[in-house]
Amino acid sequence: MSRLLEEMRNEVAEKAKAEGNHEKAVNTALKMIARGRDSIEEVAEITGLSLEEVRKLAENQKG
Repeated sequence: MSRLLEEMRNEVAEKAKAEGNHEKAVNTALKMIARGRDSIEEVAEITGLSLEEVRKLAENQKG
C-alpha cells in the first residue's frame, strides 16, 4: 500500500512541477510580447509554448 501512495505522491509532484514550468513559460511569453521586439514565432521557440498559445496570449494582451 505504501508503494501506491508513494507513486501517487510522485505523480502529483510531477504534475505540479509541469504546471509551474508552464506558468513560467507563459509569464516569459507575456513579457516578450509586451516588449514588442520578438516575433510570435520567436516567442514560441524560446518559451516552448505552441504558436497557437502564444497567439492567444498576444491577442488577450492587446485587449
